[in-house]
Amino acid sequence: MNNIFNLSRFLQLFVKHTQEYYKTYLLSVGVIVALLATTLGYVSYLSSGNLGIKSQFTIFFCFFIGAGSIFTSMIFSDLGNSRKSIATLMLPASHFEKYLVAWIYSFLIYQLIFVLSFYAVDLLVLTVQNSGTDKKMEVLNLQTPGLTYGMALITFAVLHSLAFLGAVFFEKLHFIKTAFTVAVICLFFILINQPLASAILGIKLEKVVPLVNATLREADVRYSLEAQSSIKPIMIGMTYTIVLILWIGAYFKLKEKQV
Repeated sequence: MNNIFNLSRFLQLFVKHTQEYYKTYLLSVGVIVALLATTLGYVSYLSSGNLGIKSQFTIFFCFFIGAGSIFTSMIFSDLGNSRKSIATLMLPASHFEKYLVAWIYSFLIYQLIFVLSFYAVDLLVLTVQNSGTDKKMEVLNLQTPGLTYGMALITFAVLHSLAFLGAVFFEKLHFIKTAFTVAVICLFFILINQPLASAILGIKLEKVVPLVNATLREADVRYSLEAQSSIKPIMIGMTYTIVLILWIGAYFKLKEKQV
């Protein structure tokens, strides 16, 4: 067990990683804050001070998964550099400890920093926006039905697991290669999804949105088929199971890396 995980060794590795990359991470936070401020401020300006909850959530969601995917795809960038990869792989720490540091930074710490950054900028923009009008816009509540943090989290978890595996699997251009691979796979499933669903159900479907709903047409009437509410927890559980499998796959791919 000591060869896989040792708390003292892990903490030393975590501190070393933080000391080496904190300037890069702080710069990245600065870029995100600047982009959030620009986007939220511009949308507020275009909407004449009506930056509503849905607009805030849309910006939160897009930046959350977009910035997170890019950051995650670069977390193992040192492995693509011959000199840096040797230094990384020869560190006196297990592959699991190196994997865990990268996972904590790209999944846990990223979420904390992003949420804090978003709300700091959002509060500032709304304060300025509300100061000149009687109609006060509320700050985004991530417990609002249909606009919950859980909805954003499950999307981020899927994209994080894909980007995390791609970061280990590809040596160069991690984000571009991962995004292209995912796009090809998604296109394949979209193309086969409708004929496959029609064959399973034994009826011709007009439109099928993967994992969401299916539409069939009878005469001039359209019917929408959706999963029952009791099935949705199972679908969410299956999604997180796939995420876990991809995370495990990334770990074993990292174990294959040798000096």
